Amino acid sequence: MASKVLIIPSVAPAAREHARLLCARLVTAGFDAVVQPAEQPAQALVPADDLALAVPMGGDGTFLAAARMLGFAPVPLLGLNYGDLGFLSGNPSRDELDLVASALAGELPVERRSTLDAAVTALDGSSLRVTALNEVAYTRGASGHVVEYTLGINGTPVARLRADGLVVSTATGSTAYALSAGGPIVSPRYTGLVAVPLAPHSLSSRAIVTAPSDVVEVSMGGRNMGEASVFVDGLALDIRGVSSISVERGEREVLLVQGGDDYFKSVSHVFFNGGELRC
Repeated sequence: MASKVLIIPSVAPAAREHARLLCARLVTAGFDAVVQPAEQPAQALVPADDLALAVPMGGDGTFLAAARMLGFAPVPLLGLNYGDLGFLSGNPSRDELDLVASALAGELPVERRSTLDAAVTALDGSSLRVTALNEVAYTRGASGHVVEYTLGINGTPVARLRADGLVVSTATGSTAYALSAGGPIVSPRYTGLVAVPLAPHSLSSRAIVTAPSDVVEVSMGGRNMGEASVFVDGLALDIRGVSSISVERGEREVLLVQGGDDYFKSVSHVFFNGGELRC
């Protein structure tokens, strides 16, 4: 039976120190806990099957790193915010030891967040398959030239665009890169995708919200197609000369333990001044 707690701090000194203290308190209280920094190694030291709970301590980037480290296994993640944004890693008002104990006892609500799976094909025919919790982004390269691509849904071409790129996000990722590009805020319970062009050279381009069963297809073209880059949850893929990208709802889900404010309270606080009128 899974019983271990894996604490995953960011590089921030405060996160590292609080992770050390939390681990010591958990062990003293009789729990089996271990600390592993978010940046190394790429895989968790403790097998996912042995974990009852993972505790990312940092910002949302640390939460994403923890999910990736665990291979998007169905391990509940309780994020504690020691970073800038807290949509995934909350700001709990309760004592951290008490919060972890409540999570282990099944006393806290758990949200099932959908992922996305993407197949990225290079000009030489090679391909990579990746999973993301937030988004996959196709962006112009270091030359600064715009990229050209055709955006399609389920085999139907929808738009031919010249732009800085394209972001395809999950509902969870709708408050990240996709939002900065002008995309909508989507309830995290939604399991479809959001496709948002980046700075399109167009007066009519809009974000597209797809159904859970839809497949988003991006076919590259133009003379600059070999210069663009692909990022998955903020990490660059080691692939040169992208030919096409196919994105669909992921097979796996991330289990997010709700230890702080609920989603829309966080949205209100971060984007709408807590619901107060702005002058």
